[in-house]
Amino acid sequence: MKKILLASTLVLLSAPSFAAKDSSGFRVGGGFGTDFGNYQLREEGRRGLSIEADPTFVLEAGYDFNDIFAINVKGSATGNKIYGKHRRTQRELYNLGTTYDLVVEAEAGYTFELDRSTSIKPYVALGAVGYDKKTTEFYEFEDDKDKNAIKARGALGVRMTLGNGVYVDGRVQATDFSPKSGDFKPKDHLLTQGLITVGYKF
Repeated sequence: MKKILLASTLVLLSAPSFAAKDSSGFRVGGGFGTDFGNYQLREEGRRGLSIEADPTFVLEAGYDFNDIFAINVKGSATGNKIYGKHRRTQRELYNLGTTYDLVVEAEAGYTFELDRSTSIKPYVALGAVGYDKKTTEFYEFEDDKDKNAIKARGALGVRMTLGNGVYVDGRVQATDFSPKSGDFKPKDHLLTQGLITVGYKF
């Protein structure tokens, strides 16, 4: 009987520490990003046009199922400039304006407890990005002008969560920017960006 009482007491005392390690919960946040170098747009055998992405504004929400798996939804607004004559613009510098995308991605990694109040999670993420019609048409993602393109995106990142619920997330992501016609060339058709977001985990 004494052993049963002792075991029950130990379980009750350790319950708070188990609860503290529960990594599940919702996240919301926002931040900024920028491209690494210039994405190259190739067309009709000519030298590639240089596409420069201005700082990107990001809003995000996510849910951590456990220490390993999570799902994320991100919305981004990015300014784009083109250097070199595009057949549609015939200008050396063209401001494409703001382009918009929405991504849903699956995330996998592992949450390490640095102490009782701080955790860090290195992760990889894969998802699908949907673009607005203006972006789809200009970059020739689809043959149909009235169609919204869906492209692939991959990311490597690290997210630190503090005991008060505040988190900081840093990542490098690569997005498929290949046109509808033609073969995919990683060197020419990947838009690589770095992003930092800050938010709160409930």
